[in-house]
Amino acid sequence: MPKLSIISHFYNHPEKVERQIQHWNKINPALLSSVEFILVDDCSEDVPEIAAGNINLRHFRITTDIAWNQAGARNLGAFHASGEWGLFFDIDQQLNLDTLETLLLNLDRLDKTAMYYLRIKELVDIINNVNLSNHPNTFLVNMQQFRTRGMYDEDFAGHYGYEDLYMPRVWENSGGSRVLLNDFIFFEDLGFGTTNINRNADRNNALAMEKLRAGGKNSPGILRFEWKEITIPEDATTHATTHL
Repeated sequence: MPKLSIISHFYNHPEKVERQIQHWNKINPALLSSVEFILVDDCSEDVPEIAAGNINLRHFRITTDIAWNQAGARNLGAFHASGEWGLFFDIDQQLNLDTLETLLLNLDRLDKTAMYYLRIKELVDIINNVNLSNHPNTFLVNMQQFRTRGMYDEDFAGHYGYEDLYMPRVWENSGGSRVLLNDFIFFEDLGFGTTNINRNADRNNALAMEKLRAGGKNSPGILRFEWKEITIPEDATTHATTHL
């Protein structure tokens, strides 16, 4: 079993995915048995051809077209992760491989009931145009604890925002803690952001407030969509098994 599952998701922009995979293949070969990578395609318009190179990579594709389905995409990655720990981040953030090596050496020292937020270089909030040191989508967590404490609430899917802010509140309500790992820079933001799309969060803001007033628990049911696992052969041709 790998010590760490590295999980990200994407929609369109296959060049960003290819850039990440090329970067991940620069990992120290001695660490390969300790790490698995999971990519979730959130119903992109075209299915990208993905070649894994030397890394242990699994590729899943959501085939139900749901707007703003980050909650579902991350749950799908978490559902299939086999690592003891999971490292979640957006596709436009590049992992510092030297820091990854340090992290792997120290995972056994971490508190399994803590959700660890990580420092990101060059991160800017594109809505408010302010510099940030960390992002709610970028965190390290023990996978058994994450599954037990509810994962993401997919009631937020279909509309923008708040799934990433509500999830840690549920985590804390179930006895977990949140910690900022501030000693190292774990990621660099690549400056890729989408504009001219509807980011109105009023609906999900109201939903989060309603859920918190009701006790801050998740609605039952995850993976409320169809999905496929895409086999990654050496020649990058694709085959799929469908799940409902």
